[in-house]
Amino acid sequence: MSQQIFRTATIVVAALVLSACASSFKSNVTSFHSETPPAGARIALTPLDEKRSDSLAFKQYANDIVRAAQRSGFVGANGGEADYIVSFDVAVNDGREKIRSNFAGGGFGGFGGGFGGPFWHPGFGWGGYGGFGGFGGGNVSSRTIYRAELHIEIRKQDGTMVFESTAETDTRKRSLPELVPLLAAAIFEEFPGEHGRTRRIKLDLSAQ
Repeated sequence: MSQQIFRTATIVVAALVLSACASSFKSNVTSFHSETPPAGARIALTPLDEKRSDSLAFKQYANDIVRAAQRSGFVGANGGEADYIVSFDVAVNDGREKIRSNFAGGGFGGFGGGFGGPFWHPGFGWGGYGGFGGFGGGNVSSRTIYRAELHIEIRKQDGTMVFESTAETDTRKRSLPELVPLLAAAIFEEFPGEHGRTRRIKLDLSAQ
């Protein structure tokens, strides 16, 4: 099976798990870069947190990122000498409640509760939203929304960082194995992207 077919299968399976009727995946991606690695550059993957270097989950995420990076011309070092080191971390928060209220004359809703604790890696996290619900008569329902994030840093062998990017998305399912391939694909879509600006990436899953 070719890398392209395998990557497509991975993204399609992830999309089906997240939502049976999903046709697209949306993510906010912010990138910073000082130079663009040349086509054919060999990369080796490592977690930002060295304590996770033997994590089976992070090894799977590393494979997901390599497959996404190959679309931009990178080549996995596969244990050989690498031109660049790609460090990464992934996380999902504890979620927040989104409240919906329907009543005569219109609808009104909001976010209830607050965000959970910080992400696993230092430097990432957020404060909570003040919660509020609907008012008036009608039905009130709520659902939990999670925020997932993938952070990537690309450095030369001498440690000089040349690229840094973060992709984040809101999701109803707290499942990193299904989300990481999509977040990685979003980061390497239009690589390297506009420096220092957040862009909205939409992946058409029906065309994968």
